[in-house]
Amino acid sequence: MRNRFKTCAAVSAAALIISGSPSIAPRSTADGCGDVAPALVPPSGSAGPVPVPQAPSGNPPWLAAVQQHDPQFGASYQGMRERILKDGAIPAKYKFLMGMVTDTIAAHPDGVRSLADNARAAGASEAEITEAVEVGYLYGGTAALVMGVNAFPGN
Repeated sequence: MRNRFKTCAAVSAAALIISGSPSIAPRSTADGCGDVAPALVPPSGSAGPVPVPQAPSGNPPWLAAVQQHDPQFGASYQGMRERILKDGAIPAKYKFLMGMVTDTIAAHPDGVRSLADNARAAGASEAEITEAVEVGYLYGGTAALVMGVNAFPGN
């Protein structure tokens, strides 16, 4: 059984690599599964990070549907999210990088992109983004590495 799993994993990884596409899903404006809001990345050559932006309402795009069906739960979630993602013992940029690694392993390309952009906006360097992609590979294997390249501009 173990050898069969290894064979299936190797064939899957090879298929991803041979396809020549770092993304296995089409791009969209938001990750349907993740807690991601669009990010604004500072233009090249700008002087430092910009505040971490959110969707126009300040929330991930899917939260409106939750709030419509259960406003109390939606408000509770929103408050918890804001508390967790702000700078604390762990700076916000690292929290976004952790989310990026999670979405890398979970194969959410749009989440990887958006979270990498949020991490940049919160002050993460390209070297930090690259190392986070490598951490995703360490824990998620080649498929996570293929997914992780969605963190790089132009992918």
